[in-house]
Amino acid sequence: MRRFHAKSILVAAIIVAGCSSGASDDAALDQREEAVAAAHTGALTFEEPVQDDVLTKMFQWWNEAYKDPDGFTTEAFAQYFTDDSIMRINGSVRVRGVGNLAEHFRNIQANSDKVVINLPFLRSFSSPDGSKIFTYHTIDAEADGKPSKELVMGYAELRDGKISVIEFLSVDGEHEPYASAE
Repeated sequence: MRRFHAKSILVAAIIVAGCSSGASDDAALDQREEAVAAAHTGALTFEEPVQDDVLTKMFQWWNEAYKDPDGFTTEAFAQYFTDDSIMRINGSVRVRGVGNLAEHFRNIQANSDKVVINLPFLRSFSSPDGSKIFTYHTIDAEADGKPSKELVMGYAELRDGKISVIEFLSVDGEHEPYASAE
């Protein structure tokens, strides 16, 4: 029942989006112009998980850095994040600034036994202009001998090839395998 309801909402949203804001020809033209602009700026665009977008590369690095007591440094985060980056989880700003990212994750590292951001993402795609990466992924963690699993969905905004905003919703849970038709 939930799957039908969710798909019905999605179809309704697509129909409303197609019927609003004037002519659909204008929307199609805007999308083509965004795609052309992305091609000229070198922005990466994709419709399924890839291994070479900045968000995936950052999480690949993050998984390795977590294992190293000295892995989370401001300089390392600065390879992937803008100086004024913001990380918002479940609607609340958790971290502002690249230096605070390093401190935040060193605290997580010190207070947990394991954290793994599972790659490849379950789902991932970019905005037509390549300025945002949308993702659905899972995290396996353990603290004080207690394992946990999270489902995470949201997006990263990019500026000058780096992450400027992370906006994620995170809930405890485990993802069921996709059916072949999904």
